[in-house]
Amino acid sequence: MINKKILNKRRIKISYINLLIGFIFLFFFNGRWILPIAAFVAPIFLIRFLRFQKPFIGFLIIVLAGWVSNIFVWKGMLPMSGFFYYLVSFIMSVITSLTFLLDRIYAQKFKGIVSTLIFPSVYVIMDYINILANPSGSYGTLVHTQSSLPLLQLVSITGIWGVIFLITWTASIINWLWDNHFERNKVYSAFGGFGIPFLVVILWGQIRLSTTIDSPTVRIASINSTKTEYHHRLTTNFDSLVEEANQEFLRNCETAASSGAKIIFGRETIISLPVDKETDFIEKAKTIALCDSIYIGIPMHVIPKKNSNENPENKIIWISPTGEILFTYHKAKPTYPGECDYGDGIIKYFDSPYGRVGSAICFDMDFSSLISQTGKMDIDIMLVPGSDWKEISPYHTYVASLRGIENGFNIVRSTFKGFSASFNYKGQLLSSNDFFNTDEVILYSDVPVKGQKTIYSFLGDYFAWLCIIFFLSMSFVYIKKKWINIKEK
Repeated sequence: MINKKILNKRRIKISYINLLIGFIFLFFFNGRWILPIAAFVAPIFLIRFLRFQKPFIGFLIIVLAGWVSNIFVWKGMLPMSGFFYYLVSFIMSVITSLTFLLDRIYAQKFKGIVSTLIFPSVYVIMDYINILANPSGSYGTLVHTQSSLPLLQLVSITGIWGVIFLITWTASIINWLWDNHFERNKVYSAFGGFGIPFLVVILWGQIRLSTTIDSPTVRIASINSTKTEYHHRLTTNFDSLVEEANQEFLRNCETAASSGAKIIFGRETIISLPVDKETDFIEKAKTIALCDSIYIGIPMHVIPKKNSNENPENKIIWISPTGEILFTYHKAKPTYPGECDYGDGIIKYFDSPYGRVGSAICFDMDFSSLISQTGKMDIDIMLVPGSDWKEISPYHTYVASLRGIENGFNIVRSTFKGFSASFNYKGQLLSSNDFFNTDEVILYSDVPVKGQKTIYSFLGDYFAWLCIIFFLSMSFVYIKKKWINIKEK
């Protein structure tokens, strides 16, 4: 008979193999080299590793593993460098590793399949807190690693939290079965408690995707760049280049209108001009809108007067087919500090023969708490000017598309140096244009004019709160058990 101490040492040694496997999968867990399956696999082996380690020592090792992988996988995807980049990479690892530590402390104190709910609940809670406090919003959360549309339909019911919960629950369930040597009755319990709900989610998602959208469409043209921006040379005078790009935007609006587009807008800050030239440019756009009976959205970078204490403005102005200004929306969330003056964070919209149309700008779409206004406003279409860079394309556009599934709107994102695309409210791709692989500057999208109400738009982050309530309840039971044990001793 093998000595218990020897067996325990053997398990500790084997646990480092689990750590190695988990560490390898961390490089595909999120960031630059995402493999959707890695989000399911990496936690399985990291949980397994920590189960046979002293909690705090194992936690520190996972923090180190996560930090090393973060340094590589987020390179170029986070808008920062130097010491601050390494610090943020470390903090990200600590937050994620805390979920494994809490699972290690709690899960083995509870029996049955209920113990498997600890890890996914804690992961959701950590992500919820992180998103509330994080200036990057939901950027980098686990839900954005997934490309399975049937699975992502769950977002319309639970928000991103339900998908995060299912991913991490998978790892917890497998470890529970592993702990119980995959006994037949445990497998049956896992299939009934976890497998069937998971299959129902996928089946429901597939049915939702296969249902025809009964709605007419409107042709929307998004102007992603201008030929002037593509073909300028270093010898070109910058001011004249900007002026030519501004005028080319207006010509592109006329071109799009002649191709049947009823709504036209540009990518983020496609128009750049000093404040004293703003009114004149808007008047020219009004003339085109009136002449061609089109809606025009003008994303502008307005430069304040010299020696002014004001910051530049990053905004979009919408003009109606009658030449009236419908609304002006200022970017609400900064990509980096001091980028521009920011708005009040209230989404604006206009009603049209083509549905209720709203706008946000680029990074705003990373904040579900900001965009959740759209569900209560019954917005049908969101038109989003954006500006990215190669390392975050097409990732960042798919982040924006998830807000559409959450809140039931169709979306067109016009992106400079990135992936421009349109999606219906189920997240299905309608049209796309990759800045790095085409010279086409106008993307045409035939978009449904009606959105769909979602459960998430009514109830908000209720699923995250259910996880909080569950974990607090388990904490109460855990503390009570410890107190009883102390008294008995």
